[in-house]
Amino acid sequence: MLLKLAIIFIMLIGLALTLLPRFFGTLVILAAAAAYMLAAGPADAPSWVGGALILLTIAAEAGGRVLRLYLTRLFPLSGPFCVNGTIGNIGGVLAADALLGPVFGLLVWELIAGKTFAPRWDTVSRVLLRLAAAAAFRFGCGLLMIILVIVFLMK
Repeated sequence: MLLKLAIIFIMLIGLALTLLPRFFGTLVILAAAAAYMLAAGPADAPSWVGGALILLTIAAEAGGRVLRLYLTRLFPLSGPFCVNGTIGNIGGVLAADALLGPVFGLLVWELIAGKTFAPRWDTVSRVLLRLAAAAAFRFGCGLLMIILVIVFLMK
């Protein structure tokens, strides 16, 4: 029972990592499933589960990267610029609010820095939406992998 909980916890960490583009969350899920199969010994699990897990890992990692490149190929802004620009803008608003007060800080930020970011916000929001779609694809593959492990391996 403790082994199953530990493996599920590791797989949930891998599922959270699928949302980050630089981490291989599905490989963590696959490694946790392989560790469970080795630790639990030969079970009466269907033989296709291991192959399905490997195919889902390849689909999530390679397919997620190809999907991200395909969805954002027509935009003049890169994905890291859009993410960093959005986070920097939100951080700047929060810092200006903390230093100058909520009303005056927002006014100063929008007059000084916000006007340079506003013209690109429509493009930035479209790129961020497409990056989120690629992350959702990886997350869906990871969730499907966890469901397969729990239903077919942890009976």
